[in-house]
Amino acid sequence: MSASHRRHAVSVLALAVLGCGGRYGGAPVERPQPARRGTGIEAAALPYQIVDARTGKSVDEPAFWGRLVAARAVCVGEEHPNPHHHWMQLHVVRELIQRLPPGTRLALAMEMFQRPFQGVLDDYAAHRIDATQLRSRSGYEDRWGYDFAFYGPTIDAARGAGAQLLAANAAKELTRKVSHHGLESLTPEEKAGLPEIKLDDRVHRAWFDTLMEEMGGSAAHSQSKSRDSKDDGEQAAQDKPAPQHGGDGGDEMPSADRIYTVQVIWDETMADTSARWLAANPGGHVIVLAGNGHCHDSAIINRMKRRGVADAISVRAVIDDGEGAVGEALARPINDFLVVLQLPPDVQRADKADADKAGDDKDDKKAR
Repeated sequence: MSASHRRHAVSVLALAVLGCGGRYGGAPVERPQPARRGTGIEAAALPYQIVDARTGKSVDEPAFWGRLVAARAVCVGEEHPNPHHHWMQLHVVRELIQRLPPGTRLALAMEMFQRPFQGVLDDYAAHRIDATQLRSRSGYEDRWGYDFAFYGPTIDAARGAGAQLLAANAAKELTRKVSHHGLESLTPEEKAGLPEIKLDDRVHRAWFDTLMEEMGGSAAHSQSKSRDSKDDGEQAAQDKPAPQHGGDGGDEMPSADRIYTVQVIWDETMADTSARWLAANPGGHVIVLAGNGHCHDSAIINRMKRRGVADAISVRAVIDDGEGAVGEALARPINDFLVVLQLPPDVQRADKADADKAGDDKDDKKAR
C-alpha cells in the first residue's frame, strides 16, 4: 500500500473511530441480573453496576432510574458492533417506558437514520410499512450498514409504546461533500439545511485532537489497542467501515479540520433534531441512541443545552474485561453515568486465550 493510500485509509477510519468513540470492552461490576437469555440482543444481556462517572461511586438502581426519568433528554451511547451495548440501550428504553408517567410524550432519536428519511420512520411508527421496507426506503444498508438486529428490538419497543421515531442524523451526501471539499463547497441551499454549527468549542476540539493523537498512525477501530484492533494499517484498510463514518471512495485525503467539521455536523444535527422535538412537545422526553463519540458532554449533550435543553444527560456502557477501560473512562469523565457490564468468567478466559494465542503467533512470525 502506498503512503498516500495508507494516509487516506487512516483518515477514513478516523471518521469511523470518532463516530463509535471507543473500544470494544472494559469496566467494573456488581449487580447480577438474568443474563444470556432469549435470542438476538436479549442474549447479550449481562449483569451490571451503575457508576457515577464524575465521582466513581456506585449508584443504586432507584436513584439511577429516577435521574433518567427526571431528565428531558437521555443520550445512551454505543460502540456500533457491540451487542452488549445494544442490549443496554434496549434495557434503558424499556425501563423508561415503564417508569415515565402515563401519557408522557416520548421520542427515540437515532444516529442510524438520516433526516431526509423522517417520513419513512413515520410510516414505520404508524405500521404502514414493515421492517424490511423501513430498511429499504431509508437506505439503511448503504447509509448505516450495521446489523439491523442490533436496533430492531429497541425501535419496536419504542414504537409499541407510541414513541415518535426521529431520523436524527445529517444526510450522507452533505457530510461526504464537507469531508472532501469543506464547508465552503456547500451550495446556499445545502448551507440553509445545516443546523447552527459551533466549531470553536475548545473542550470538544481538545477531545477530538486527543483521540486523533491516541490513534497515531495506526488504523484501528478503537481509541486504544484491544483484541479487536489491527496494528497494521494496511490490514485495517481492508476492513470496510460503516458508510456513515466514511469509506465512500475518492482519493482526496480529508484534512483533520474537515474530519472535525463532519464530526461537529453529526453532533449538531442530532442535538438540533432532539431539541426541536422537545420544544414542540413541552413535557416530552427524548432518548438518543448514538455512538460514544457523539454521546458525551462536549458533543450532543452540551449542544442540546446550548439549544435550551437544560436537563440532558449521557449514559455509557463499558464492559469489565480487566483491561482498564473503566479506569480510562473515570480518569477522563465525559459522561454522567457508566453502566459497567460484567463478562462471565468463561468468556473472559476465552478472550485471554485468544489474546495469548495472537501473541504466540506474533512471536512465531518474529522467530521466522
